[in-house]
Amino acid sequence: MRTLLGLLIVVILGFTSCEGRKTQSQALAEDIEEFKKNVSVEIDVYKPESYIEREVDSLLNNGYRVKIKTYTDMENSILFTKIKDTINYQTYYRNFKFDILVEKDGKTIFNKNFNKDKMKTILKYDPSSDIKMKDFDELAILKSVELNDDFPYSESIKIEIMYAIPETNKQSLHVLSIDDKGQMKIERKEENK
Repeated sequence: MRTLLGLLIVVILGFTSCEGRKTQSQALAEDIEEFKKNVSVEIDVYKPESYIEREVDSLLNNGYRVKIKTYTDMENSILFTKIKDTINYQTYYRNFKFDILVEKDGKTIFNKNFNKDKMKTILKYDPSSDIKMKDFDELAILKSVELNDDFPYSESIKIEIMYAIPETNKQSLHVLSIDDKGQMKIERKEENK
């Protein structure tokens, strides 16, 4: 009888202890998932971190003097977001502005400043008309502005302007030509989509 009573107690304890409780590892996994849903950590990164200014002053053999000043637009940037684990990485790529001053034989023939909005108008980025250039109007930032001095004896100067979409290999190169009368002409040289 004692063995029967002992067996009955063991069976009752067995059934009552299996009431659907979770193991510690199951509870921990569920708590981690709940934490990921409710808590988000954001890390803001700015590229470049602070104001940058670069000025190039070139005197060419054909009588042209070209000054190109490039500087960070601290008020406008492009946001790229990437979520890894529970951290939301927000990278702000700052836009750039640039000024071009061209003199011919000591006389100023061209003096203009450019920002992203002005360049979108000049470059005619229209995502509806050119599928290959989609998103350039909103996502591209200025990558470089360089004087092309391969033509030192011509009657015009050529400045190469490159826009690129960060974190991709998409870029677009344009050539800005300025003749001896200060007339500007721009054309797309190449694209990498």
